[in-house]
Amino acid sequence: MSTSPESSRSGQERWSFSRSHHLKRKRLIEPLFNRNDPTVRSVAAGPIRIIYRLVHDREVAEIATYQLGIAVGRSAGNAVRRNRIKRIIWEAVRLNQQLLKGQALLPGNVFTAMVLFRGNPNELSELSSSLVRCLEIIQRAVNERAQTT
Repeated sequence: MSTSPESSRSGQERWSFSRSHHLKRKRLIEPLFNRNDPTVRSVAAGPIRIIYRLVHDREVAEIATYQLGIAVGRSAGNAVRRNRIKRIIWEAVRLNQQLLKGQALLPGNVFTAMVLFRGNPNELSELSSSLVRCLEIIQRAVNERAQTT
């Protein structure tokens, strides 16, 4: 009798981050950087800035309630350092994805966001806490907006 990896964890939930949650389409990424779009919002904490918006689910090909992308500029260092920063951010997102699952409270909406690293690459220890702070701020703002509509 073989056991699956999920069942061998004594009831723990698997915290995977599937590819359907990665923001990859150019037509969904470009509007996030449009400064004249009133639907785009921005939150910053520490070395992290998140720009986000709610998109109608007809615009997104994948079935997902949220999609997330990460961008680290060249000012953070060489490719090795930038990829390490991205791995740390993806891990923080994976561990705190329950904060993302409640973002698209209105039916038919998909939460799309870009996480931008804009800080000192030597201070990687505060990445996770800054990301969590940003996600909590976004969650409160989206909840308030959903209650008013």
